[in-house]
Amino acid sequence: MPPESLICNGNSTDNSYMERFGVLALALVLPCAGQPASPVTTLYSFTGGNDGANPYSSLLGIGKTLYGTTYAGGPANLGTVFQLTAPSTIGRVWTETVLHTFAGNGDGSSPLAGLLMGKTGNLYGTTKYGGAVSGCGGSGCGTIFELMPPVSPGGAWTESILYSFTGRNGDGAKPYAGLAIDATGNLYGTTYQGGTAGYGTVFMLKPPVTKGGAWTETVLHSFTGQSGQDGGLPSAGVLLGANGVLYGTTDYGGTSSRGAVYQLAPPAGGGAGAWTASLIYSFTGKDGDLPYAGLVMGQNGVLYGTTDSGGASGKGAVFELAPGAAGAPWTETVLYSFTGQNGDGSGSFAGVVIGAGGVLFGVTYGGGTTGKGGTVFKLTPPAGGGPWTETVLYSFTGPIGGGSGPFASLVLSPTGLLYGTTEYGGPNNTVSPGYGTVFQVVP
Repeated sequence: MPPESLICNGNSTDNSYMERFGVLALALVLPCAGQPASPVTTLYSFTGGNDGANPYSSLLGIGKTLYGTTYAGGPANLGTVFQLTAPSTIGRVWTETVLHTFAGNGDGSSPLAGLLMGKTGNLYGTTKYGGAVSGCGGSGCGTIFELMPPVSPGGAWTESILYSFTGRNGDGAKPYAGLAIDATGNLYGTTYQGGTAGYGTVFMLKPPVTKGGAWTETVLHSFTGQSGQDGGLPSAGVLLGANGVLYGTTDYGGTSSRGAVYQLAPPAGGGAGAWTASLIYSFTGKDGDLPYAGLVMGQNGVLYGTTDSGGASGKGAVFELAPGAAGAPWTETVLYSFTGQNGDGSGSFAGVVIGAGGVLFGVTYGGGTTGKGGTVFKLTPPAGGGPWTETVLYSFTGPIGGGSGPFASLVLSPTGLLYGTTEYGGPNNTVSPGYGTVFQVVP
């Protein structure tokens, strides 16, 4: 595996790039001589202008390039898709390039989620508003878009709207989360609203049989929000598991209306029948409340996630959900409850990522040494039973001069570096709350 570049204050000692679609191996930023070491380095600070503002999204790392979205900014202030490239020459800083600016109306607007890349290098994502169909208060009910890279280096990326949500006749509305993709190119995701009961949907978008044809959307499940029977209002997307089974969380629903984890199984034999939805866990409060974030899967099919509130202190929790043998119920374990005190984090809208040895990394939106800027944390499993150990790796300093409010999950490089975004703050901002950052973490 190629080594990462070594950078001092944005200066690179590596003069070569990996293949464009190689593994994630981004530049390591180190302190210069005489500077205090910090586990977090700001790679880019948004200005709120045409470069974008307020990145809610997680990042996609390909080679020495990061891709993401901003909720606002751009000429119409309706959001952007951006690319952030590591330097290849000494004395250079990371370079931000706007690949697309959203315009609303027939185009999408206000993307909340990150991106995924297809086999040909195309980027896929969602927008909360916009689209070809008016509705949802006149702002449009959201879109699924595709960005195709230029034919020749330096050219413009080309955006296409693959689907516009309608919020009508059982269709979904307002996708908050990103997409998952299977081996055949089908896209899967959720909408926060819409569906037959207005509590959101899980959908599949199937690529056309012939090039240039229309993509086909199918609603796989409409959430009802009925207590004890179904979830409702999914902020998070879906995790694609074995045998095509989808897993996800809902903000609402479950036995106590505090949110739930669901499973959606495809029809037997891969036919065209109905998908089967089932709740595999309902939160009650002390074990977590409001699971806004998506899930990750570890060994033996164990799921990991976070809640924004609940837990022992009511400040959110990190949980584990283990499948039962031979169809037995899943078992939930709270691995850590945030306290929001003495520098600990508070509340998480983001999921966790799994590192070497089963270590979990994540962010909290609040808490930390400033009490409100948020944290980067590490959760280490016990060596031979007992409680997990939480370590706060970094506390964000707040809107002026530093990042504030990390909203999205981190991305982990093969060599253990972490990358993320903050919704607010940044060195380029002199007025609170600021426009957000992209940062790197050395665990």
